[in-house]
This record gives sequence, C-alpha cells and structure tokens, in this order.
Amino acid sequence: MISEEDLIKEKLALVEELGVHFESSDNLPPLAARIAVYLILSGIEGATFEELVEKLEASKSSISTNLHLLQSMERITYYTRCGDRKRHFTISPNHVISRLEEKIDLWEKEKSNHQKVQDYKQKIIKFNKKYNENNLGLEFNQQYIEFINKMISHLAELKKIY
Repeated sequence: MISEEDLIKEKLALVEELGVHFESSDNLPPLAARIAVYLILSGIEGATFEELVEKLEASKSSISTNLHLLQSMERITYYTRCGDRKRHFTISPNHVISRLEEKIDLWEKEKSNHQKVQDYKQKIIKFNKKYNENNLGLEFNQQYIEFINKMISHLAELKKIY
C-alpha cells in the first residue's frame, strides 16, 4: 500500500525531473520551473507560499522572486479563501490555453513547410521524368502532413476540453 510519504517523495522526484524539462522547453530559471511543476501536480488546490518554501527547500526570497516572475509571465495565479490570509498559487488556466495555441501554431508551421516541400517535389516530377514519387519520398511527405493534421486536431480538442 502506498503511503502519503511515498506520494510526497514521488511528487518531489517528478518536480525535479519535469522541472529540468520546463527549464529547457520554456526557458525558465530552475526554481521557477520547479514551482510550476509543483503547482501542476497540486491541481486546483494549488500551494501556499509556505508550502512551496518547505517542500522545495528554497529561501523565502527565492520563492517570492520566482512567484513574481511566473505571475508576470501569466503562468500562475492565486486565490484566497474567505477568512484565510494565505494566497494559494495555481497554474493559470489562460496559460494552459496559450500553450496549446503555441503548439498548434508550431504544427501549422511544420505543416506549411512540408506542404511546400511536397509541392516542389511534385513540380520536379512533372518537369523531369527521371524522378517519381518513390525516389523523392512523396508518400512520406503526404503521410507526415496527415499526421500533422491529426496532431492539430487533437490539440484543438484538448483546448475545447480545458
């Protein structure tokens, strides 16, 4: 049976592992990336300032600086509970939508580039009979474009759900 302590250890291990990913993919400072991952794993409950200081074993000033950075980037937001002065930080819903839109834009650009390559290869085939669909890899281009269309469609569906 899994204990609460085991879950906390696993969460902190994921914070480290996924934090490295967010550092490079989102160009975030190490602590900001780990805060973001911690908040993702915490769900809508989020985490308080004090919890972040304790669990991430960072100074109050470092946590504060990185929370301000993430807020200025509109990656996180906070809420308060009635009668409680503590702020509970969470991932901003707008940020999730923005990330999905960024991914869709990247796939649209990829599709456009592959469409240009495919169009060019088709012109070569018409111009010079020594080339054909097989030796120019047109089937790959077409299948890749179909794959991209599916990726865009799936990302758009995720965006609707959120």
